Amino acid sequence: MFVNSLLNYDNKDKLDDDIVFLKSGEHEIMVKHNGLDSYKSKYVRVKGKIINGVLIEHVVNKIPDEFDMKLFNRFVELNMNFGSIF
Repeated sequence: MFVNSLLNYDNKDKLDDDIVFLKSGEHEIMVKHNGLDSYKSKYVRVKGKIINGVLIEHVVNKIPDEFDMKLFNRFVELNMNFGSIF
């Protein structure tokens, strides 16, 4: 799942101790982070395990700022609808 990051704290709703609240579309995701440096790009990919409604971060991948998220979202939508092609 791709979410908005904390680049310059844009799109940041809250920051609470070791928990960040990131937005993905209309949803808010609580992430227990291992450091905010990993969230300093426009988009990030967070892998982890959900425990009691909180995503416990294991790995954060920065996505380049020039990444075309609209095109990627379109691909995901097509993949869901036409999975046999992909």
